[in-house]
Amino acid sequence: MSFIQILSLVFLLVVLVLAIWQRLNIGMLALAAALPILALSGGSVDKMYDAFPGSLFVLIAGVSILFAHVERSGALSVVVRTTYSVVGERRWLLPWASFVLAAAMSTAGAFSTAPIAFLVPMIAYVSVGYRPIFYACELAVVIGANSAGLSPLNPTGALVHTIAEKYHVVYSGWALWAVSMVVAVIAVLVLQMISTVMMKRDPGYIVTPAPAKQSHDPDEGKNRVYMWCSGVALIAFIVLVVFAKTDVGLTAMAMAVLLQVFFRPNEKTILSRIPWASILLLCGLLTYLGLLQQIGTMTSIQKGLNHLGTGLLLILVLCYMTALLCNIESSTLGVIGLMMPLAFASYGTSPQVFWIVAAICVPAALMVMNPIHVAGVLIIGNSAIEDQDRLFRRLLATAVSLAVVVPGLMALIPIALI
Repeated sequence: MSFIQILSLVFLLVVLVLAIWQRLNIGMLALAAALPILALSGGSVDKMYDAFPGSLFVLIAGVSILFAHVERSGALSVVVRTTYSVVGERRWLLPWASFVLAAAMSTAGAFSTAPIAFLVPMIAYVSVGYRPIFYACELAVVIGANSAGLSPLNPTGALVHTIAEKYHVVYSGWALWAVSMVVAVIAVLVLQMISTVMMKRDPGYIVTPAPAKQSHDPDEGKNRVYMWCSGVALIAFIVLVVFAKTDVGLTAMAMAVLLQVFFRPNEKTILSRIPWASILLLCGLLTYLGLLQQIGTMTSIQKGLNHLGTGLLLILVLCYMTALLCNIESSTLGVIGLMMPLAFASYGTSPQVFWIVAAICVPAALMVMNPIHVAGVLIIGNSAIEDQDRLFRRLLATAVSLAVVVPGLMALIPIALI
């Protein structure tokens, strides 16, 4: 490995440390780190920028704007409230209603933080009369939203697919989503059972929710035509993408533009829902990884990993490293963007590549209830003040336990098949 390749890895490590320690955006740091590496290596600027796919930006922006219309029109609130009213007094169903709602939104393309940010306060409001199921409901929302993010319509699933295409790897995106959802259902079921047992043994285990904050937008949900049209636009988007195979980003953008033209909601409010920080993260990280590919660093890493073989040890290293980084870095998207090139470089030609991808990506989606992540912070923020310290420790213990158990179990599948 040459000096410039070693330096590029040192800079990447510095980027990760600063991102975790100072809570800075990885993409911003990576773009800054690219300048000295590019200057010293004499690489091509144009080739480096080619590493960031414009289609991914259009997908994230388009889907985010479309869901902003669905939420602002009041269509989303109607669906959520109707679902909870149907559940009624059947309290044991509330976590599963929460799970289905969150998973459906992410599957349809909503960036996972959107359903989490919308549903976590909503569940706090619903759970005021059902204190024992508050914790289970919140976990169900977080796991459902993030696990369904591996849908081909979602930015996370699209990112994995985009990286796979660069390495000429073909796999079923919907099959990966299905595996993720099966694991998510099992995880929610196990956590719900543990929570029930703990509550019976220790009544102090119950966490009290805080009242949810209501929307500050006075116009939300007032126009029923806008509400119905937003719902129809979302359904049309899913039908066109799934059955007509139209481009996800362009289809979402077209539907969003139609709603904007006909109903004229405040454009600044709609555009503010685009996760610009995540777009910057992806832009910077993928651009820097493209530079590493250009100067040969990724090839050198692959050769180094080959010394570990292509079986048990390397799979376990990739799975547990991903889970570890997802626990200490708040962006699952960034971690997956960092780890998948290594996985595809090492196993791109393996007949078990699908299960290797699943073993790496699926556990990563389960870590977001960690209290240093946005989802964990939201859960704690919507609980009673006197319960927040206990809830912090409980969420941390849950995330760490999942990080220890799930990657190992998922890795057993490709290891057994190799």
